[in-house]
Amino acid sequence: MKLDQYVAKHARETPQRIALEEKSRSISYAHLDEDINTIATEIEDFDQCKFAIFAESGIEYIRALMAVYRSNNIAVPLPVELTESNIQQILDSNRINNIIVTEQQYSRFESTFFDRFSTLIRISKDSSVKNLRKNVISENNNDLLRLVMYTSGTTGAPKGVMLSDENLISNANSIIEVLSITPEDKAAQVISPHHAFGNSIVNSQLVAGGSIAIGGLTFLKSTFELIESGVTIFYGVPSTYRILLKYPSSFQKAFRNVRLAASAGGAMETEITKKIKELNENIEIIPMYGQTEATARLAYVPSEELEEYSDTIGRPIPGVELDVVDDNRNTVEPGITGELIARGKNILIGYLNDEEATRKKIIDGWMYTGDLAQKLPNGYFKLLGRKDDLIKVADHRINPREVEKYIGKNNEVSDVFVVPVDHEYMGNAISLMVIPTEDTEVETLYSFCRKNLPGFLCPLEIILIENLPLSKSGKISNRSIIEAYQNVKTNM
Repeated sequence: MKLDQYVAKHARETPQRIALEEKSRSISYAHLDEDINTIATEIEDFDQCKFAIFAESGIEYIRALMAVYRSNNIAVPLPVELTESNIQQILDSNRINNIIVTEQQYSRFESTFFDRFSTLIRISKDSSVKNLRKNVISENNNDLLRLVMYTSGTTGAPKGVMLSDENLISNANSIIEVLSITPEDKAAQVISPHHAFGNSIVNSQLVAGGSIAIGGLTFLKSTFELIESGVTIFYGVPSTYRILLKYPSSFQKAFRNVRLAASAGGAMETEITKKIKELNENIEIIPMYGQTEATARLAYVPSEELEEYSDTIGRPIPGVELDVVDDNRNTVEPGITGELIARGKNILIGYLNDEEATRKKIIDGWMYTGDLAQKLPNGYFKLLGRKDDLIKVADHRINPREVEKYIGKNNEVSDVFVVPVDHEYMGNAISLMVIPTEDTEVETLYSFCRKNLPGFLCPLEIILIENLPLSKSGKISNRSIIEAYQNVKTNM
């Protein structure tokens, strides 16, 4: 079955069950199924053609996405936070002829922006569909391709990840099993569905027959009100929880009936999980790890083992195999650092129009994640950073995440970030960006580094900052740290 077929199934079996909520609007599975048909009818004479979806993160987006699936075409979501030039780059590099756009996004750019498309479909909040232009052009696409999802670009330019129906359904079912999602569950969607994590929320809820309450983090009062509306599952990246926990009384009130807090996009620090438990002792907390190339998720830490294994990514989700290999692609023993690899029905078909990158990513049926990891004796896995994040200082290769962890553990700081900087003699040296606490003293940090680190790791400078160096998708990476450092230096 395809994702849209699950919607049709629920529309037949539980037609009045609420599928989607957004502010004061709500639509049932029967209503959603009708809306999908209305859009799909406009494009049913296309066959396996790419359709860009340019829609804000709401009901219209999900309608359009499911309609593309139902019409046997290929969805290419365009993240609305991108600039016009970024979007043009994606469209031009992937030769996309067709687009479905909401009225809101249609008004963002000059009409000339849309002249490139041979087919232009505009959808409205009232469920109406307007065919502004239509020209069916045959395309030669992969027969299995159903969705092209762009990576967040953590280690370079975003790539178009090609996903199949089997990828989408298998990962949705694995997540349903891990999180015990039922038709009675209402999930809060404050993560953009244009990216892998948000997309997986849509998939798992609609396959399970549950409901989705759509919102955002722009106005926190509205976010807390959304959670209070009967949400039982809340999804967020670590920074989402950090933001909400700044308001403990509102958090406690809003989350009192939430049974599960799920996370992805980075490690859930012990401080965050401890604060959540203090405010709702009955809540389950399940951190998950994944990549866009894995249709979202690869591993999870069971709630009951979070305290003991909070520094791991836990064990593989159902249907996924994980292993750690050395540079010669040989499996290594527990405790030895290597590259984490994965295989399963959720692993990408390949990268759109990039055979070389696909060959490097998928080798002998295994996906090479680019993450450094170690196996634990109990079958869990521990991440040690990105393989590409290793920094060469003089003749030494260092893992900046390990240096950050060591300095942070032994000093009064909120967070520490290692920045590689050019050095005349060593090639690279390091600087530190530090989010301080009330007790942070820069001279104490310098003294600690001189005493406890080898000379080549002593920082050239220590800069105090106020905010986390997050990427647009809410992640912390070498790239986001370097960009934040450059911004700080420019403004000093």
